[in-house]
Amino acid sequence: RNMLRASFLLLAAASACSAFAPSTLSAIRLPSNARSANVRMAPVMQASDNSLDMSRRSMLAASTGFALGGFSLSAPVVAAGGKTAVMKIKTAEGVEGDVVIELYPDLVPKTVERFVTNANEGLYDGTAFHRVASFLKKKVLIGGDPFTKEEPYCYNDIQDKKVCSEGKGYGPDGYFTSRVKQSRDDSKKTRQSWDKGGPSKWRKDGLSKLKLEPEFGKIPHERGVISMRRFGTPESAGSQFIICLTDMQAEMDGQYAAFGKIVSGIEILDKIPGTEVFKSQAPLIFTRDDKKPESVWGAWDLPVNRQGIEKVTIQ
Repeated sequence: RNMLRASFLLLAAASACSAFAPSTLSAIRLPSNARSANVRMAPVMQASDNSLDMSRRSMLAASTGFALGGFSLSAPVVAAGGKTAVMKIKTAEGVEGDVVIELYPDLVPKTVERFVTNANEGLYDGTAFHRVASFLKKKVLIGGDPFTKEEPYCYNDIQDKKVCSEGKGYGPDGYFTSRVKQSRDDSKKTRQSWDKGGPSKWRKDGLSKLKLEPEFGKIPHERGVISMRRFGTPESAGSQFIICLTDMQAEMDGQYAAFGKIVSGIEILDKIPGTEVFKSQAPLIFTRDDKKPESVWGAWDLPVNRQGIEKVTIQ
């Protein structure tokens, strides 16, 4: 045991020396709430001095704390950007709780700014996940469409004309008519607008007046990562987002702008894919701009029971 501890001390000393070397460093990114027990190493992100300001002294403290703790990472690791989002979930089946997402404005500043602006303006409050999709062993949740609000949503279209949705996609009972149950208080017309909603002056096609500069390839689409949903063109993201419940690197890396990762509460979202689903208006396509084939999933991903996002708060 003493020899093992001595080995770790030597490792710490070597890490300290390299931390003060003049060469460019790679920053190890861990969730900001990582605890000493059961620590899992997060992906290593290559970063320049401008994108991640991780000091060499922080590297020294981290390496020393790791060695002296004997397998525990007791020293703090510099968090990415210092912003978090809390997503309050409440479904018609009774699944509820808070999902905490660490945001990375240092890596994707424009994408995070759009998400934060949408959240602060209440665009996500009262919405719902409108696609609960799975293919083989892959699973994602898609939300952020303000047309899924139960109350009317008003916005300015691309001609700056005020337009309001009807709301009541599910109605007070929280579900719509399916093969197993009947409902008379929901609006099919509202559900037909789902997948098309976003901020004012935004459209999912090339006529949109609101665009978002693509920041692709900065964060791998691992389990727990949240990414802005795009459509036909690289700058077509509006407010909709994709949460990866499984690894989605093959389908999304380099083509979508991931901007955060869940650090608490993913087990709440893991309960959602078991909900009953109906057919959406179109298959789910993971758009690509390179020559690789797009991944196309079936259209049976429209949740019959409301998978509500009560509120998104930025902290």
